[in-house]
Order: sequence, then structure tokens, then C-alpha cells
Amino acid sequence: MNGVSNHIKALLGFCVTIFLFWLLFRKIDMMLFFDYLAESRLSYVAVGVLLYLSSFIVRGMRWRVLLLHLKKMPLSETTRLLVAGYAVNNVLPSRIGEFTRAYLAGMRNGISRTAALASIFVERVFDGLTVFLILAMLLFTYPFPGWVRNLAELAGLIFVSLFLFILFSSFSDLPIRMVRALGTKMPRRFGFPFELAEKFLSGTRAVESLPQLGVVLLLSFVVWAIEIGVYVLVAKAFGLVIPWTAYLLMLVTVNMGMLIPSTPGGLGVFQFAVVKSLEIFSVITTLGMAVSLVLHMAQIVPVTIIGLFWLWRNHISLAALDAQQGSGEDVKG
Repeated sequence: MNGVSNHIKALLGFCVTIFLFWLLFRKIDMMLFFDYLAESRLSYVAVGVLLYLSSFIVRGMRWRVLLLHLKKMPLSETTRLLVAGYAVNNVLPSRIGEFTRAYLAGMRNGISRTAALASIFVERVFDGLTVFLILAMLLFTYPFPGWVRNLAELAGLIFVSLFLFILFSSFSDLPIRMVRALGTKMPRRFGFPFELAEKFLSGTRAVESLPQLGVVLLLSFVVWAIEIGVYVLVAKAFGLVIPWTAYLLMLVTVNMGMLIPSTPGGLGVFQFAVVKSLEIFSVITTLGMAVSLVLHMAQIVPVTIIGLFWLWRNHISLAALDAQQGSGEDVKG
């Protein structure tokens, strides 16, 4: 059943990507597009790539903090697993990279894979909350069109609610006690979902104190500050002069857009989000498309190569990871 569902998601993502690229390319002057690419300054892009790769160290620090209630893991380990997970996300559909990270964390470090997956869920909620706070700040600084305000309302509804849930499950044992009590009243053959839910809730208890919460929030802002730096460098490579609000809007729309089904790596969605954000600041579609393509490749190509190489060195195949996710075994234990 999972396999059929994944195939449907992959097909839907492919259709979304094709449609978005069609919307973009019908407005593009191809000769001018290639001229923009040829005239871009690769030195800025190269620095942007290095800066983006450095963000994985900060992400590794944050995930390490979120895993402390399960096990104290070396920074090198959390960073390697992060890179591997991102690489898998860039080549396989259905965000299998998140399951890959949880599976490898459990297999290599002897922790519950379900709890590890829950810590990744918490990490994503902090990412979403940070993006929402940036978007909320933007609304006070620029007269954006209505769709940006709608995006802010959606982001707030989703990520503030999830953040409150994480705080509640972190500082109260009521959710786990409720699941445990329900599980004890069920026949043994129906107990597995409740056991899984209990392990997942234990993984969401990743923030055990206010200082730890502050550290995770701080590292989240550092991660996104680095990513904005990458956007600035790639824009400079094309000689693009835009206000800081444009970079922030690109960051927000790209990452909110990743909630939409698409092909691995977010092809199509990424480009559409960047182009439409830049159009608000009078950047023509052709130039916006060139910027979006180089920015996207700078973010996905190096990390994919590094991550896949690490998986190969450790004799972990993509086919095996895909099979693990499809069977559901990656979240057991």
C-alpha cells in the first residue's frame, strides 16, 4: 500500500513540476536566458556553495541538541547523516531522506528510529517557525500583494500550532500517558500503533528546558541567515541589485513552496517561487529564471554528490533505502 501511495505522490509531483516549468518557460527569452548564464560570475557562486555547505555544520549542531534526550551523538555523526538525508531527498521522491536519516541514526547509534524521526519532525517545525517569523516581519516592511499575506496566515496556522504541540509534549507527560493508557485497553494484536505513537511522542520531547529551547531557536536563525547569504551571493553573481526584503521573500516562498508535491529536490517549485518573488521587485522572468536555476543547483548538486559518496563508502544503496521506506521498517524500533 505504501508503495502505491509513493508512486501516486511521485506522479503528482512530476505533473506539478512539468506544469510550473511550462508556466515559466512560455515567458522566457531563451537567448537572453543563456546570455545571463554565460555572463554570471562563478566566483560568487563558488563562495555561495561553500557557505551553503557550512550550514550543515550548524544544522548538525541543532539536531545534536534535539537528540540529547535520546543519546549524546558526535557533531560529525549528525552532520554526516544530515548530508546523507538531504542527498537522498534530492534523488528519491516522497522526502525519503527524512526516513533515511532516522533509519541510519537508529542503525548506527542504537536509538529508536521512530524517536529519531520525531526529532527530525521537531527540527522541521523549528525551521517552519523561523520562516514564519521572517515572513511576519516582512509584512511590516513592504506593501506585498495579497498572496503573500495569505501565505503568512497559512504558515502561522501550521507552524505555530505545531510549535505549541511540541512545547506541550516536551514539558508535559500527559500525551504519552494518554497514549499509554489507550494502548493498555486494546487487545495485544492492536498494540503496535500505540507503541509507535509513544515512541514518536518521546522523540518530540526534544526540548527539555528553556535554555535548550533558546539554543535551538538561535541555531535555527543562524541556519536561515546563512541561507540568505547564499541567496545574496548568487544574486550578486548576476549583478542583481534588490532590497533585502526581496531575499527574505525568496527564502520564505521557496521553503513554503516545498510543502507542495514536486519531483525530488523541488524542481519547478523552487524556480517558480524565486521567479514570482523577484517579479514583485521588477526583475524580469528571464533573469529570475537564470538566478533560480543557478541558486538551486548551488544548493542541491554539491550536497547530493557528497551525501551519495558517503552512502557509497558505507555500502548503503539507494535501492535498499527506498525499500526500507516502502516497507515501513525504517520507523520501527
